[in-house]
Amino acid sequence: MISLIRSINSNEDYKKRLILFLKIFIALISGIITILWIILDKAELPNQIFKMIVGVWIMGLALLSIPTPRKEKLPQIFSLVEIIVISCLWLFVEVESKGVEIFMQNGSLTLVNGLAFSMLLFLMTSGFFLIFGLADIINFAHGAFFMLGGFMGYEVYLLSESFLITIPFLGNDPVLLSFICFIFGLIGATIILGLIGIGIEVTTIRRLFRKPISQILLTVGFLYIILQLTEIIWGPAIFTYNYVSGSQTGIFWLPRSAILDLGGGMRFEIYRIFLILFGLVIAIGMFLVLSRTRIGLIITAGIEDPEMVNALGIDTKRVFTLVFATGAAMAGLAGAVAVPQVNASLDVAGNYLIYAFIIVVIGGAHFGRFAGTFWASIIVGLSHTFCQFFYPGLESIILFLILLAILTFKPGGLTGEPM
Repeated sequence: MISLIRSINSNEDYKKRLILFLKIFIALISGIITILWIILDKAELPNQIFKMIVGVWIMGLALLSIPTPRKEKLPQIFSLVEIIVISCLWLFVEVESKGVEIFMQNGSLTLVNGLAFSMLLFLMTSGFFLIFGLADIINFAHGAFFMLGGFMGYEVYLLSESFLITIPFLGNDPVLLSFICFIFGLIGATIILGLIGIGIEVTTIRRLFRKPISQILLTVGFLYIILQLTEIIWGPAIFTYNYVSGSQTGIFWLPRSAILDLGGGMRFEIYRIFLILFGLVIAIGMFLVLSRTRIGLIITAGIEDPEMVNALGIDTKRVFTLVFATGAAMAGLAGAVAVPQVNASLDVAGNYLIYAFIIVVIGGAHFGRFAGTFWASIIVGLSHTFCQFFYPGLESIILFLILLAILTFKPGGLTGEPM
């Protein structure tokens, strides 16, 4: 056995053949097990077993990511075809087992919920894209900015209500009053987090440009400080607009009970539709600013070649401050608009930071491509929501599976450059 291993190690041709065989074998076995799981009866298979199957898939994708010559791309092609076949088979089994009408109802509801979650992820990750993708700053405190935006927006909401309720026509219309206070909450959270971002960048981050290890340590420190200060001020309580604690009216302008009924069992929460439209407006606005305005071009040029921009008489330090502050402000806006959907709590800081990292890697944000962040948010949001609905408990695993799958075929991400 030892002599066989030595002969394999000494023979490059044997090595390549062995790796190729392992790639195809793992992809084939995992695919066969998954197909049998779908065909036989997925309800009888324990959830832990399916997680093990997904683990085998991840191992296979890890092997598939090993660089190979063009003539040996068979495992990658085989794996892609396998994913398509399994997806079609799953769709067929779901339709057959539940009926077309039930499947369409569940599918349309999950699609709307998934798009709303995608836009929420995009709003949060767009700030992370600005800080990491453009300014090249690894900001582990971004999840804390997002969480803090939720609390700040809620407090500004209550503060605005206490002043505006004294105005007669607003005091007599609690829905309009709530809407105006909610807008003030969004604006207030955006401004406050933007100012916090300016303070952090000017006092600390500016001195650590192009020093990733120091940036990680610094922002992790800010993450813990913000979390502890938030707990000291607000405690472990969870704030929600479904029951507006501290409100004088107790009414939110668009509660979860507000439903759009299209008939045929298709009923959607109106606030989720609002999130989709709000996210699209922000996405279009950011795209136009970054690609069509002078400040957007200065930001892009300042990140790619700061020496040249300095030579033109533009202060790149202010450019970096603007980028970091805008990223923090976007996190605050996302946190404030997310409260009616996910509530304001300490837990969202860590959870959504993981989403941000996965999305920017999938989208290729490190190459400064805004479109990749948007489409990656759509992919992650829809995949998470569909998996949560049809296969509860596996939504976290599917994200890493998608991450590995995309990086296998596009190592630079969706819009990144080839590695």
